[in-house]
Amino acid sequence: MVKKRVSVQIEGRSYALITSDDEKYVESVADEITKRIRKAAQSSKHLDTRDCAILVALDLCDDRNKAQRKNKDIVGKADKIIQNTNELSKSCKEYKERLAEAINENTSLTRRIRVLEEQLRVLSKENGELKNQLEKCGKLDEVEKAIQEEKAEKAKNGFEMKQYSLFDKDDKNKNAKYAKKN
Repeated sequence: MVKKRVSVQIEGRSYALITSDDEKYVESVADEITKRIRKAAQSSKHLDTRDCAILVALDLCDDRNKAQRKNKDIVGKADKIIQNTNELSKSCKEYKERLAEAINENTSLTRRIRVLEEQLRVLSKENGELKNQLEKCGKLDEVEKAIQEEKAEKAKNGFEMKQYSLFDKDDKNKNAKYAKKN
């Protein structure tokens, strides 16, 4: 930026400033300083212009420091918000990936269900045809009885139960473990 010389009047004195700011902006700042000096002079009649200027300078420095502190707090909060937003975006991405996996798995399972349903229809049809053939031969009752016996045997074998006695000599180690647990 190009710097230029701007002249302003504050309380009857002329000041030449070298600045890259717009002339109207610099004049508005000078007008604000003049207003603040006059306000300070009105609040205390025994202060001269120099004392009023120092009070205005102190007030402006205080305002600037508070604004900087507030700006720092806001930047800190904004950084936390950005960090939280990034974490939430990461979580969202992970959930989207998991959702896509679940949708793909669901699609795969749906296809598998359709295949199995078709196989079930084919098997049911074949089963019906076999029953018809067995019925024609007069062996349906015999086959159904054999199937029932096989199911009963599987159920019996599927739930094998063992019974142990605390007094069996062969199970001393098991009995000792049982006694320790209880």
